[in-house]
Amino acid sequence: MADGESTKARILGEARDLYVDSGFARFSLREVARRVGVSAPAVYRHFDSKEALLGEVCAAGFRHFGSYLLRALAEPTPRARLVRSGELYQRFALENPRDYRVIFMGDAEFFLEKNALKGNPDATFQFLIDRVRECMQARVLKKRDETEVATIIWAHVHGLVSLRLSGHLQQVGDDAAFARFHAHSVDRLLAGLAP
Repeated sequence: MADGESTKARILGEARDLYVDSGFARFSLREVARRVGVSAPAVYRHFDSKEALLGEVCAAGFRHFGSYLLRALAEPTPRARLVRSGELYQRFALENPRDYRVIFMGDAEFFLEKNALKGNPDATFQFLIDRVRECMQARVLKKRDETEVATIIWAHVHGLVSLRLSGHLQQVGDDAAFARFHAHSVDRLLAGLAP
């Protein structure tokens, strides 16, 4: 990795952490520069504004998340691909909690209003819609509005993961126990959506 790329990667990492720790209102390029150990103008060489920097932090998080989801395509059946997508969603969140917090628990309104998001978060949601559609075609799920069903599934897995990350599901046990709990819960949800 070239020195400029290394600096950019460090800027993105520190910006993500500062945003998670402090939120948008207290986020500044000057503080990111201090944490990285470079001057503020060095940060501006890579990003025009704090909105551009945060947009790239979010886009990078979505790219990383998307790389997890794509692994589900190796499964042999539509239902297995959908189930694996949910497993990979929770795995991404537990293995990358700071990225998860930025892309799914941060100030989404800011990113949408300011058009700072350079990536396409809809691509990961479209991935879920595609899994739902193929399950409906295979008669694993009842035929309904695909987007509505995908939203129900997303809300379910997101709710479980967000509760886990915020400490509200500690009674479930360690991460392995949570993964089993998550899988059982998703299985029950899918059973309720079956024909």
